[in-house]
Amino acid sequence: MIIKRFQCVIFAFVLFSGTPGIADELKETLVNGKASVDLRYRFELVNQEGIENDAKASTLRLRLGYTTKKFNGFNIHVDLEAIKPIGIDDYNSTDNDKLDYPVVADPEDSELNQAFLTYSGIKETVFTFGRQRIKLDKDRFIGNVGWRQNEQTYDAFMCVNTSIPNSTITFAHILNVNRIFGEHHSSLSDIDVSANIIHLNYVFSSGQLSAYGHFIENQDVPVNSHYNLGLRLNGTDRLSRSAKLLYTLEYAVQNDYKEGADFIDVSYRFLELGSKWDNFTIKAGYEELGSNALYSFSTPFATLHAFNGWADKFLSTPVEGLVDKYIFLSYQTKLGEMKVALKAYYHDFQSSNNRIDYGTELDLQAQLILSKECNLIVKYASYNAQEYATDTQKFWAGIQFTF
Repeated sequence: MIIKRFQCVIFAFVLFSGTPGIADELKETLVNGKASVDLRYRFELVNQEGIENDAKASTLRLRLGYTTKKFNGFNIHVDLEAIKPIGIDDYNSTDNDKLDYPVVADPEDSELNQAFLTYSGIKETVFTFGRQRIKLDKDRFIGNVGWRQNEQTYDAFMCVNTSIPNSTITFAHILNVNRIFGEHHSSLSDIDVSANIIHLNYVFSSGQLSAYGHFIENQDVPVNSHYNLGLRLNGTDRLSRSAKLLYTLEYAVQNDYKEGADFIDVSYRFLELGSKWDNFTIKAGYEELGSNALYSFSTPFATLHAFNGWADKFLSTPVEGLVDKYIFLSYQTKLGEMKVALKAYYHDFQSSNNRIDYGTELDLQAQLILSKECNLIVKYASYNAQEYATDTQKFWAGIQFTF
């Protein structure tokens, strides 16, 4: 629906700009914009206990975009996206009926990824209307799921204001969530919502403080409607010329909203402490998605792959909740002119209720940044199940070009 409205706005924009002088300026705006190309190939291998066959997914994602020049404060961006298996396609894409393979959630599809109109004619304020990418606070609650081949976008109106010194105020009204499974998926396509997102961010000398409210009415499944209210603080303190203390603290509550179930009443806690010196970083973290034994803290629009292990065993929070205690290490160096980034996580997962030992996970990643336009990635995840899910190993290798 919002895309149809967007098309009407564009039609009116062109129609009422029909005088010769304005028409010439409009033509220059449309013709002399900036094109973009994003090409990403990935091979994913999944071995999962309980499923006889290993998944082998060889997929290619092509995204073509175009952004016009500004015209009286307005500009338009459109990008199209296509995901296609090439070569090996022995995997359960969630929509190809290959149920005897583990899931690799990259279904074949072609769709309109983004299409939005931006207006920045008011000082320190930007309005965006249409299908767009929204990312807030490391994507923990609202993100684009950029790891998957088909990213998550939102049909929404958004306003970002920076008129208060050192502050950013973001408001978004979301009407539809375009999920990673694609518009043409048989059962898992869009989520129809009416959501108001309010996000306040203040930057100070050594960090930043965020306050947020997410008021999400799920019109497809009304009983899942809820709101989040939270605070997030993260920053750095210099320990020496080459070392810094890193910290992040966050707390949020989740309660029922509109027709949401009465038992939605849980909390979220996050604490991360670490240190960075030269090119080496170490962090220890504690994240708790709480539970009241009937309902557990939910983050349905997050970039879930980035949290609680890359094996993706906790895309939905278990009913007894989740405690993720982890250690993170990273190191950056150079091979000639190429940058190398290494990362490692070790997770220990438990329930927030009843002390259930879910399992542990080791995650490893190496990224080689060949140039501004090209990077290579190799990645591995190994989940060792105790009392939740099953042993799973995943391996990825990919290359991405952006122009």
